[in-house]
Amino acid sequence: MSVSNITIIMRKRLNDYVAWSIRTTSLGKRAHPSAGWLFAAGCALLAASSAVAETPLRVRGVVVKLEAGSLTIKQQNGQVIRLATSSDTSYAFVVPSSLEAIKADDFVGTAVKVSDDSMMAVEVALIPEDMRSGRISLYDWDPLPDPTDAHASTTPTKMINGLVSKTSSPGAALTNTKMVNGIVSEAMHSTSGRILEVSYDGGRKSFLIGVPDSAPIVRYVLADRMALELGSAVMIKTNPGNQASLVTIGKGVRPPM
Repeated sequence: MSVSNITIIMRKRLNDYVAWSIRTTSLGKRAHPSAGWLFAAGCALLAASSAVAETPLRVRGVVVKLEAGSLTIKQQNGQVIRLATSSDTSYAFVVPSSLEAIKADDFVGTAVKVSDDSMMAVEVALIPEDMRSGRISLYDWDPLPDPTDAHASTTPTKMINGLVSKTSSPGAALTNTKMVNGIVSEAMHSTSGRILEVSYDGGRKSFLIGVPDSAPIVRYVLADRMALELGSAVMIKTNPGNQASLVTIGKGVRPPM
């Protein structure tokens, strides 16, 4: 029986108990001594089933088990999670790239930290044509290692994906990010690295994003399930119900983002 079905059954039984308790109290009767224990147990089971049902939107870690229809990941925080796979699950390698490889009309996904109305890239990923479907412009992302300050405290970040109009140091402090997806309309050099102008919405919206020399630059390459091995470093986008949607596999680099 699935976790969702167990949750539905437990919630129904708990609701039935509450209704019975109200009727009993209204009639001046005392509940059975075990009723309180049953109520507490029901609440605990519901809480546990809800917690199990919650899957992170993105899972980062190492593959520790491969089975038909599933893979098990040891996450960066040490917790282990099992994700279901299907014919709808996509796979892609993440390989090293460079600032020099980014040019106008490339499509990029960029995790950026935002401060004082400026954007600084934490990571940049070059995205091929066949992986752009469904990506949107600017949205909140996850805390990621800050390549510009290995000793700073945690701050917020965003991810930017777009056409371009290294890998982070594992000891770097985390920073909050946003994600920007878009097309690089122009790439310019500066004293501190490179500046990308990334646009989306048909060019009606654009951002200037600074890319420091220390920022990881990677490229996605479509693959299949055969690319997965025990010990593979992965970043997995999930769907509800512990379903793996996109599995990105590090090849020569630990998957960023």
